[in-house]
Amino acid sequence: MFLRRLGAFSARLDVTAGLLFVLVLLSLIGSTIPQLPPEMAADPQRLAAWEAALRAKHGAWGDFLIASGAVQFFRNWLFLLPWGLLLLFTALCILHRWQAIWHSVKGGPVRCTSVLLGEAPHSASIPETSHATWELLRQILEREGYWVRVETDNAAWFLRAERHRLARLATLITHLSAIVMLVGVLLSLQLSWQEELIIPIGNTAVVRHADIPVHNVAFDIVRYPDGSVASYELHLRVQGVSARIRVNEPLVYQGISFHLSGYVSTPDQTAVVLQATYDPGYAPLIIAGFMMLIGMTVTFNMPSCRIQACRMADGVLQLGGWADRRAYGFAHMFETLAQTLRTRENARQPSRVIEDGSST
Repeated sequence: MFLRRLGAFSARLDVTAGLLFVLVLLSLIGSTIPQLPPEMAADPQRLAAWEAALRAKHGAWGDFLIASGAVQFFRNWLFLLPWGLLLLFTALCILHRWQAIWHSVKGGPVRCTSVLLGEAPHSASIPETSHATWELLRQILEREGYWVRVETDNAAWFLRAERHRLARLATLITHLSAIVMLVGVLLSLQLSWQEELIIPIGNTAVVRHADIPVHNVAFDIVRYPDGSVASYELHLRVQGVSARIRVNEPLVYQGISFHLSGYVSTPDQTAVVLQATYDPGYAPLIIAGFMMLIGMTVTFNMPSCRIQACRMADGVLQLGGWADRRAYGFAHMFETLAQTLRTRENARQPSRVIEDGSST
């Protein structure tokens, strides 16, 4: 009972909007506070120099920021708590909606009542229908791409036709993309780092965060025949693995990206500037983006529609139609379907002979 109430609470729009408002507000506050770069936090000498510069600029306020941990605001519990609640509530919302969505995807009951069809947003009634008209209804719906199921007994026939029923799963994909995105952002905030390496040709530097040696084997500037620069090429050896990288063509080793960002040339030597970046949240963010794109595309372009029908023993055929608000052509399609069935039934009935021997 508690979990059910918690799931219903987490699915409320005002709860999600409130958490998002708190996160945006905290993000704005955090963006106004000087933040300690992760690469400096791992280097005691650079950390001490950074804190000294902060105290010199802000005085006692700088001491308060350092002591309170505000310089690492986005890794503080004050920011992580609402983020974690948003992640938890999103997961609970998915679990809360899963059963209902899965039940609708499997398909509801075929049998229905005349009251249900009469109260449908779109309804129609055709008297004295035949089996041929019933078969025509089924064939038209199947041609339109509906999944048609039929049940019959001695007294009545029932039909349920659904279109784009699997598209309802796109809602879950969109919600899952939000979870993956939140996880990716948390990973980036907590575990990502960036480090700059200046390595002369023939020398080796160590990536402090990962304790990985990087050796500069050679650096070439490729030029066009007119002497202009065509590209910059760097030959590296990372823990015995040789690779050649260019500008905008980084080397990825054990999840660490090595970007060639520049070079420094002096009369004595040439040194390259490498940017080592580790961001475990990048891949989840890309995956979440594709998931959200797919989910929203399916949701907006494949609205679910449903038509149910019953033919009672007296021959009256009743139709009822339901559709998402994005199914803009459903009303016209339903009216056309009902008119087609009426026309078919009128053409089937024999002409009535009146008393003077003429026919109508």
